Amino acid sequence: MTSDFFDTTIGDQLTLQRGFDITKKQQVAGDVPVVSSGGIASYHNESKVKGPGVVLGRKGTLGTVFFVEEDYWPHDTSLWVKDFKGNNPRFVYYFFKSIGPLIKKMDVGAANPALNRNHVHPMEVKWPVRKVQDHIARVLSKLDNKIELNRQTNQTLEHIAQAIFKSWFVDFEPTRAKIAAKQIGQARQDSERSAALREALLADGRWPEAVAAAIAEGDPERAAMAAISGKSLDELDQLSPEQQEQLLTTAALFPDALVDSELGEIPEGWEVKQVGDVVERLKPPKRYTKKQVESFGLIPVYEQGADILMGYHNDEPGFRATPEEPLFIFGDHTCVIHLSCDDFDISQNVIPLVGNGFPTIWVYYAVQSKQEFQEYRRHWSEFIIKEVASPSVEVADEYARFVTTLYQQKEQFVRENKTLEELRDTLLPKLLSGELEVSAEDAA
Repeated sequence: MTSDFFDTTIGDQLTLQRGFDITKKQQVAGDVPVVSSGGIASYHNESKVKGPGVVLGRKGTLGTVFFVEEDYWPHDTSLWVKDFKGNNPRFVYYFFKSIGPLIKKMDVGAANPALNRNHVHPMEVKWPVRKVQDHIARVLSKLDNKIELNRQTNQTLEHIAQAIFKSWFVDFEPTRAKIAAKQIGQARQDSERSAALREALLADGRWPEAVAAAIAEGDPERAAMAAISGKSLDELDQLSPEQQEQLLTTAALFPDALVDSELGEIPEGWEVKQVGDVVERLKPPKRYTKKQVESFGLIPVYEQGADILMGYHNDEPGFRATPEEPLFIFGDHTCVIHLSCDDFDISQNVIPLVGNGFPTIWVYYAVQSKQEFQEYRRHWSEFIIKEVASPSVEVADEYARFVTTLYQQKEQFVRENKTLEELRDTLLPKLLSGELEVSAEDAA
């Protein structure tokens, strides 16, 4: 330990304050995060504290710590740093992350876990000078920033997959584009009617400008190609012959008519099926408990909570999954679902599933949000009787082909984040304890 670390107490270095009570009914929609013991719980139109800030779980969930860049509202279930006393807020955040297990042991609650700031302030700690704090915060922030960038990229990739599914299988845009283009094409002999249809099309506002222009051309296949790709006619013409052929092949898979069904209008030739008809339930060889997993390892173990990941183990996996042959899980009590393209295992009340007659990745998106969480009870029997509009297998295969590429990218970022998190969590205690020596001169 160098002279750049000194003995002190937490209370000498900063002041913790209990958060402010506010109910959901009292909140007004805004962009100010309300931070509770579990993180950002909602958004309000008024802040109580200037950012940046550090928030600790005070009630219910202890040992959690959150860094907030912007102004925020610390909830009553939290403690927040009222005075940093000249210390680096980022460093303070990492410091509290490192002592999370100690804070968990300071529970003073009866029925529910609770943390008293007066028990935290007297804790004796080794504390670095400000220049060393800044260096530690810089090193660890670079890792966290990359982790966050990867997470945001994965969110974008997921949004793309969901948007395509909605376009093809919920709004039936390729089919509707074909229908509209066919109507315009059939009206060409009547210039007045054709012009009226075009004007109505442009005024509709349903279609992006590029797709509307393609529909107005009166060619159903070209209209569907534009709806599938989002490209204008000029952009379609600039595609390579191979790309145009692939897009035309995909467009040809969609019918040019809608028919009535139990779910409303669906493309002609499609069917209405129950979830139980398109999923196959798999039998787990083993279910893991929290005592059987570690923070890091080779094989992830999924639970039905919102975070999904319970931990890891290093034994043989119970379920083999690849980007080409993925599997997904359904939380029986929580309705949480998660797709995996890598090997995994599960905990209690998690149901592993594979597609039945359709690509698993298409089934995964088809059943999303079909069963909403209502209360903590079993939902499986209700889930499998929900109805979905099922296309031809060829259309589902084409969707799976495209989205699998996105999922391969996502899995790459997930693996990278796992490595970065392991590196960060290994460095964190060593930097904060001074085991990895960082002098003020090195940090300058």
